[in-house]
Amino acid sequence: MVREVERILGELSALRRDLEDLRRRLEKESPSLEDSLRRRGFRLGKWNPTEELIFPDDLPPAQIDYLFEMLHRYSFRIFLRDVIAHREALRASQLTKFCSAPTVGEYLDFLEKGRIIETVDPLTYRLAKETVRSFGGTLEWFVAQVFEREFRSPALWGVRLMDLDVGGDYDVLARVEGRLVYLEVKSSPPKHVEQSEVGAFLDRVNQLLPNIALFLVDTELRMKDKVVVMFEEELRRRFGAWARRRHPVKRLFDEVFFLEERVFIVNSKPNLVSNMGRCLRWWFGRQA
Repeated sequence: MVREVERILGELSALRRDLEDLRRRLEKESPSLEDSLRRRGFRLGKWNPTEELIFPDDLPPAQIDYLFEMLHRYSFRIFLRDVIAHREALRASQLTKFCSAPTVGEYLDFLEKGRIIETVDPLTYRLAKETVRSFGGTLEWFVAQVFEREFRSPALWGVRLMDLDVGGDYDVLARVEGRLVYLEVKSSPPKHVEQSEVGAFLDRVNQLLPNIALFLVDTELRMKDKVVVMFEEELRRRFGAWARRRHPVKRLFDEVFFLEERVFIVNSKPNLVSNMGRCLRWWFGRQA
């Protein structure tokens, strides 16, 4: 009996080694996201900029992991937006709109230990990193990390491609099952999204021709009231009076919509990550 158990354990150990060797060979042979872009004729100008990340470049890995987990909470993301808005003179009393006082204290303690904020006086803090002007860069990093960590797919954020006819960065690019995914990430609520941003997003989609594109607004508010209307208006501008019939914006579920079966309009309710995953699952299901 003992010898049989030892034999089984030996075979399991050998199987683990074979699987690890196979994983390494597949990673080596599989083209990187950068290679995939080059094969499409695009040159990378910049990617993964760290100056707009709310945390310091030398934050220990364990604290980065904890920050990543915290960013799954909508309340924490809203909290960080307020932290940046009051960057020079930050008080706990300014941050209780979406969080209870004990939660604000917990969040502030984490930010101080992570050197994300600094103490000015016993009641006041300030944001430590002077280059951070909005929450957008950190949100892009988080979305890219979701692809890397949870979807097991390579991703880049803050990507600028060379020699394009359209301006602006591609907020997040990922390669999922060999398909190119582009995400435009908005950290502001719908009332701050402009018509020109919708047009620029569709221009970048037409230039890059990704397999899947997501216009992601980090809000739990309705998308039908404004953002979907702006997409419909932009489609009318491009395709005329027949746009609603030929290029309809359809509801996929809740406040998530799609058009042309590859462009998705996404919010964060009930959960940002699960909404992204459901869009990908629906699209891949259509390819089967």
